Amino acid sequence: MPKKTLIIFAKQPKLGQVKTRLAQTIGDSKALEVYEELLDITESVTADLEAEKIVYWDQIPDSGHSYFQIGYKHSKQSSGDLGTKMANAFQYEFQKSKGKVLIIGTDCPYLKASIFLDAYKALEHSDFVIGPALDGGYYLLGMNEYLPFVFDGIPWSTDSVLTLTLENIKRNHFKCTLLEELDDIDTIHEWEKWKKIR
Repeated sequence: MPKKTLIIFAKQPKLGQVKTRLAQTIGDSKALEVYEELLDITESVTADLEAEKIVYWDQIPDSGHSYFQIGYKHSKQSSGDLGTKMANAFQYEFQKSKGKVLIIGTDCPYLKASIFLDAYKALEHSDFVIGPALDGGYYLLGMNEYLPFVFDGIPWSTDSVLTLTLENIKRNHFKCTLLEELDDIDTIHEWEKWKKIR
């Protein structure tokens, strides 16, 4: 059975360095609280996943940090823009072993265990699997071989990320499966919406 890997891109929870767009509305301290809650949610939903789980941090974790401790490995994101960082993470994981590799961030509290199972299953018959986000990006990306063209020419943090990613895949004659569309948390409206339904 092909190995299953989950990459989690995360930022160290430091005041003034996380959820900066949200902080413009609610302030740095509250934004940090929100991000810490998102880290907890991400850990909770991935904890029992039967896959190798590697958290790629933006900075080397502090020795006293308490996130993703049991069952997780830790690494550091490379330099470069988001696409370069993701491409390098995928490349490193595929160099270690062949299999199915997914990547997520920590901004989508709507993730659930079944989504990961669906994503890995999709990679049995598709080259890529993508979880679309309501803002025009994606909350999950997976592939079963290293295909970095998927990151080419993408204007990150815009509403055209998903569209251009799908165009890259189609242009190169590969197949992609789309999962259910979910919301992620970048604004106070999105956070308040989540808090109402959780």
